[in-house]
Amino acid sequence: MSSEDNNKVVVKIFGEDYPITGVSDPSYMSQIARFVDNRMNDIAKTSRVKSRDKVAILATLSIASELHEKNEIINRGNKEFELQLDSVMARLDNALGRSS
Repeated sequence: MSSEDNNKVVVKIFGEDYPITGVSDPSYMSQIARFVDNRMNDIAKTSRVKSRDKVAILATLSIASELHEKNEIINRGNKEFELQLDSVMARLDNALGRSS
């Protein structure tokens, strides 16, 4: 990857500036930083935890939990789709006089 492939943006998360370099669009990186900043601020407002490190860890756990939950939903949907597809294929094979 050449240096031209990298985009740079400075984002503010929980009151601190962070220079970020990545291959994603700078507006996308800023959007993700705002998401993390919002999550950290929400946690700081609703919990008794005030340490920046602990707020960051709680935000990370919250985001990871959300991601894991969505992955589980996608995996269940994929399995359900595969079962339905197998059923359709078996009926099609049966209708065409093929046997497995």
